[in-house]
Amino acid sequence: MPTEKLSSRAIVIGGGVAGKLSARVLADYFEEVMIIEKDHKQDQPQNRSGVPQGLHGHALLKSGEEILEEFFPGIIDELQDSGAVSANFSRDLAWFHHGSWKIRSHSQLMTIQQSRPFLEYHIQKRLQHISNVHSIYGAKPLRLVLDAKKTSIAGIEYQTEEGKVEEIDANLVIDASGAATFTTQWLKKNGIATPPIDEIQVNLCYASRAYEHLSPEDRDWKGLLVYPNPPHQMRGGGMYQIEANKWMVTLFGYGLDSPPKTDKEFLEHAAILDHPSFFGAIIDGKPASEVNIYRFPKMRRFRYEKMENLPNGLIVIGDALCRIDPVFAQGMSLSALEAKQLEKVLKQATKHQSLEAISKKAHQEFQRVLSIPWLIASIEDFRFPHTTGNRFFGLSFLQGYIKRVMLACSDNQIVYEKFMNVLHLKAHPATLFAPKMIKSILFKTVTPRHNLDKEKVIRS
Repeated sequence: MPTEKLSSRAIVIGGGVAGKLSARVLADYFEEVMIIEKDHKQDQPQNRSGVPQGLHGHALLKSGEEILEEFFPGIIDELQDSGAVSANFSRDLAWFHHGSWKIRSHSQLMTIQQSRPFLEYHIQKRLQHISNVHSIYGAKPLRLVLDAKKTSIAGIEYQTEEGKVEEIDANLVIDASGAATFTTQWLKKNGIATPPIDEIQVNLCYASRAYEHLSPEDRDWKGLLVYPNPPHQMRGGGMYQIEANKWMVTLFGYGLDSPPKTDKEFLEHAAILDHPSFFGAIIDGKPASEVNIYRFPKMRRFRYEKMENLPNGLIVIGDALCRIDPVFAQGMSLSALEAKQLEKVLKQATKHQSLEAISKKAHQEFQRVLSIPWLIASIEDFRFPHTTGNRFFGLSFLQGYIKRVMLACSDNQIVYEKFMNVLHLKAHPATLFAPKMIKSILFKTVTPRHNLDKEKVIRS
């Protein structure tokens, strides 16, 4: 922790995962950190209106979990003590993908499973113990306040819950407001050009509900994934055990006219997935909530690092910066990785006791984090015929190779271990192209395996 603070105040717009983690980082470098949050304070784990996707399945990848523990030592144990479910990713997850089950083996990769409201609540409890972090709830940000030359941030203007308009000064503003970000509109109103945008239209929708219990049958897994096998199969689903002995069940589909909304439609969707195990797990289960719908029309990435006139002191993070297909469960972990990069640039700024070019440096670091997850999601999403966007050179080769990787994961534990590390954003995809990996993947005939009941868990 630096002995001398960079400045008197920093502001975070949005109190979701990205906002909370940003506030934790800023607390070490600013005398005061203010979180502007439009929702009310949560006194227990419950979904907020500002996070409509919170009612759906979420996963914290291992990279995100490790950063969370670094920022809040002991929080993983706290989550588990409060009901989060510990799982061995390979042993406890049954995953049917590209027509084959991935091998079930005891790996070194342990994860925790919980709902998003549960996770946010416990992060919030930890933030409340940091004396220089404060939240203004029920507040709506209205505009950015810039200096006279419109080259630097001077603060923001916001509306209180009572309707009063107030202005608060700051040398750094983090926009962590999510998909509903207003930053580009605010820049336009100040006559500032907006950043280039990368977009891939995926037309994804998903439906989720919690279950008190699944069908009364023996199972040796804590999570089940049945993914589409494009281009012919467009639907998939995932379920996993969460706190309070409940299960979160999410169904998703690409290019669907309408997601399942009723009990009957929910079961009908499950019944036509690529493997019957999913339907069998919920047909006699007991729902604990209504069916909730969420639509994700496109992946979107703002390229703020390419702007020459972005006001210094303005940083955009989390879903406000980049939204990647949520089926890949990378969102929360990417926010954590971005928070680590924010910490990196603030450490550098501390050496010079200056925030000069802080926005440019931060967004450059963020894009280094985002480039690989964006590539991975693009490779998979372009398998669906309705997906539109810029198809890059080498796409067909990568799609073919990655599919071979997926199939090799059905009976090659070493390949699956490597793939898991890439999936959890702990290793670069280049590791999948090492000579030994290429030999294992390209020169081995893989026979897809379809029967979950005959799978054996290998313990080592």
